[in-house]
Amino acid sequence: MQSQKGQVWAYLLLGVALVGAMGFGAYQTRLKNQYLREAENKYMAAFHKLKWTSENIEERTAKLMATSDPRLQESLLADLRVFSAQAVEHMSTLPFTTMNTPRVANFLNTLRAQSDEKHHKLSTGEPLSEEDWAQLMELRKQAVFFEEELSNLLGLVGNNLIRWHPTVQATSPAQSGQASTPITKSVMTLEQNLPVPPGEEGALAPEKTRLPRPQTDPGPRVDAATAAEAIKRFVDMPLKGEPVQTGVYDPEDKEKGLSLYYFDATKENGLPMNFGVSVHGGHVIYMVDGRAVAEKKLAPGQLIAKATEMLAKWGFDSVALVSHAENDGTLVMDFAPVAGGVAIHTEMIRVMLAMDNGELVGYDARAYWVNHVDRDLPEPQIGADEAAARTSPRLTVTGEPRLSLIADRRGQERLVWEVPGRVEDQHFRVFVDAMDGTEVDLIRSVGDPAPPLQEG
Repeated sequence: MQSQKGQVWAYLLLGVALVGAMGFGAYQTRLKNQYLREAENKYMAAFHKLKWTSENIEERTAKLMATSDPRLQESLLADLRVFSAQAVEHMSTLPFTTMNTPRVANFLNTLRAQSDEKHHKLSTGEPLSEEDWAQLMELRKQAVFFEEELSNLLGLVGNNLIRWHPTVQATSPAQSGQASTPITKSVMTLEQNLPVPPGEEGALAPEKTRLPRPQTDPGPRVDAATAAEAIKRFVDMPLKGEPVQTGVYDPEDKEKGLSLYYFDATKENGLPMNFGVSVHGGHVIYMVDGRAVAEKKLAPGQLIAKATEMLAKWGFDSVALVSHAENDGTLVMDFAPVAGGVAIHTEMIRVMLAMDNGELVGYDARAYWVNHVDRDLPEPQIGADEAAARTSPRLTVTGEPRLSLIADRRGQERLVWEVPGRVEDQHFRVFVDAMDGTEVDLIRSVGDPAPPLQEG
């Protein structure tokens, strides 16, 4: 009798365990589906913004070709400068990180640079030349094609004929081998068929892409074995096997640019990492980790402190946090090296840490190794208080201004006071020239088109 009771209790306990397991499984499934819906909505929103931006670019280039009024031309070029910058931002939000699209990037960056240059000419009273109009006509052709191809893609994703999730998986750095989806095929069709100016058809081929030349010699040439050792010191974690070299840019050092060895490495848990190590000096220039992060256990303050410690270990002893943002379970932090009390924004270093365990999942120091140089900076001619007073009367200053070195729209370095402030619920960083008090630039820390950055 007791044995039968024991069997009954055993069955009851087993039933309870099964029900609990089923309930937990259903809960996990709901969480997964919610995550997928949120990711789908995020990418769909970014794509709609990109499409809207492309329509505005196409419309402005069309109007530009049809008007002879310099004031209207100036206004249209100002719009193009803004919309091209927004398009770059929206492209970076989409899951295209491992896709090589130099023609698209070159089109958007050239559009921004050319519209800014020609806007400046008109604003100073100088008319546009025939060469200027020829350049704008070529950009017009590219704008038309760009908008048409995005319209074709919108017809697929907008009608739910294809989804973003398979593209996220296919373009993940953790993806082994070649994988494609209807979205990646459409993007690569856009990339391959985007018109380029006559005589420049092969200038953007991947093997011919020129990397910037460092302003300071990064060190003597090292071999691949030394570069691999640099990777092991950098990650400070056990690896599964040795880093494997997958290529080298400019192996004969003819370009004299930022030559890189490319490596793949594998963690002990089997997840891959990708590295770029400088041929000269053997410095780790960038690192990408394909791990997905599902939980957020660590606060931004903890991760900022850890990133600062990592940077000190890598040789960046003095840095200033410029901004941080959460992105799919990672905290993306931008740091500016500090020299002589000045935060050097043109040498920005990006560190990405997982919010579940603080593990390094991304690093990019290309701006530092390209732009780093010893500078003889002038003494500021206005103080912090005066710089804050030069900002808009509608801006409430929310912190102490700090000296920074930034690049203006034309790429010229300017010593500025970086003034944090807000207007209602919108937060900004206003850059005031430390020599003459003019406002050089401002960055909105929250809201579209800027990412949800928090000030450092």
